[in-house]
Amino acid sequence: MTASLRIAMLGTRGVPATYGGVERAVEELSARLVERGHAVTVYCRSQYCETRQPVHRGAKLEYLPAVDTKHLEAISHTTLATLSALAHRFDIIHYHGTGPSLLAFLPRVLGRHVVVTVQGLDYQRAKWDWFASQVLRAGAWSSAHVPHRTIVVSRRLQRHFLERYGISTTYIPNGVELPAETEHPPPLGLQRRGYLLFLGRLVPEKGIHLLIRAFRDLETTVPLVIAGPSSHSDSYVAELHREAAGDDRIHLVGPAYGDFKDALFANALAFCQPSDLEGLPLTLLEAMSWKCPPIVSDLPEHLEIVQGHGQRAGVVFKRGEASSLREALSALIALQPDELNGEGSVAQRIVAEHYSWDDIAVTVENTYFDLLRRSGGHLAGAEA
Repeated sequence: MTASLRIAMLGTRGVPATYGGVERAVEELSARLVERGHAVTVYCRSQYCETRQPVHRGAKLEYLPAVDTKHLEAISHTTLATLSALAHRFDIIHYHGTGPSLLAFLPRVLGRHVVVTVQGLDYQRAKWDWFASQVLRAGAWSSAHVPHRTIVVSRRLQRHFLERYGISTTYIPNGVELPAETEHPPPLGLQRRGYLLFLGRLVPEKGIHLLIRAFRDLETTVPLVIAGPSSHSDSYVAELHREAAGDDRIHLVGPAYGDFKDALFANALAFCQPSDLEGLPLTLLEAMSWKCPPIVSDLPEHLEIVQGHGQRAGVVFKRGEASSLREALSALIALQPDELNGEGSVAQRIVAEHYSWDDIAVTVENTYFDLLRRSGGHLAGAEA
């Protein structure tokens, strides 16, 4: 089938991506689907988008408000976005996340073609109270049973959905674009390949508190840079500042976007990902694309990336154990420059071969067309 599809993307905060992995995934996927001839509309939350540009990288942007609270932001915006999408002739309505998928039943019962991408099991995140966790559990059930296609970003999630719900899902990982060969001077007075880096949302399941505790007991002059925003987690961020107090090797530098983020990746000695919970960590893929050797906890989702393709990159430590993390940090710091370069080259090769956005976009496109073929659906866009 050759045709131009009209596609709606729902569940993201918005693009251009300045916040998290879901936003980056939606931006990169949408841009490539547009390049392949499709019309993509991305629904954005008004409060996250300062410029309010009508189009970004070919995708049309629709701005709708949201209730600006931790519990109601995503669901309130997705409700409005769903109603708007139903008022238009989209061939595919694509939800991103288990919470937003709670609204997927509306287009499904009205005969629309619905896809959900699951980036992780959100109900396991520490920031949610009991009630919110139960709602997100319902979202996980919905993402398995309501859409015509459920996409998962890791093999671990694929096994979980099969074992928990008896549902066969489509595995399509997140991706990364290799950086251009451009010089990025070290930021903040740091040295090239002279510091350890964590970059991501500052939330408990990322294990940043464990990283700080392990690092404080490490005898090294190499600094630790922690970059990222709060995600309705201000009390946890305050806890991190308390943990780091008195150690001038530890730098909490706030959110990192654009050139600042690129410079942090380009000049880091190693990238630290001490998480207790992940779907498929896009920041890990980004770090590896910059030839930045990874230090990761032994989550299956991490091992899937750094050891799951016949190649091994970086150092793995036992999840939740500060002593194991400290040993991993020490081992990587002790590597010689040529050994570090070798680790970084393997890391970049893994993402280049297995996590290409161009390949991922083709796979998503094929998933859309397969759904339409099997349902006998009529295209709202240009005919085949």
